Amino acid sequence: DKAALEDFLRMEKWIFDSPDLAGEAFRDFIKQFYQGNGLVNGTVRIGEEAVDLSQVTLPVLNIYAEQDHLVPPDASRAMRGRLGTEDYTESSFRGGHIGIYVSGRAQREVPATIDGWLKARDV
Repeated sequence: DKAALEDFLRMEKWIFDSPDLAGEAFRDFIKQFYQGNGLVNGTVRIGEEAVDLSQVTLPVLNIYAEQDHLVPPDASRAMRGRLGTEDYTESSFRGGHIGIYVSGRAQREVPATIDGWLKARDV
């Protein structure tokens, strides 16, 4: 199946096309974001400033994968009640963490969704 092969090759390229992450930086990221739920708990800092999700007031388009095993859909949907924006949109797509960005179907559906969202806001 030519389409399945193309999807597989896109995923292979994407997986191996990223810089290495230093071990200590990775450990810090896991502790802060996964184990400590830092964005929700308000413990993430950028410089001296704490990240406060309620201060996010710009429009947000939250795109997530319905079968994501790295960022479960419930974790993505939890953003809705934590952001300060009045203009919040969720769009879910069938697929996994990588598949919703690199599969043939995703190449048709995701960009069209983003385009429609941006055009509705005249951006």
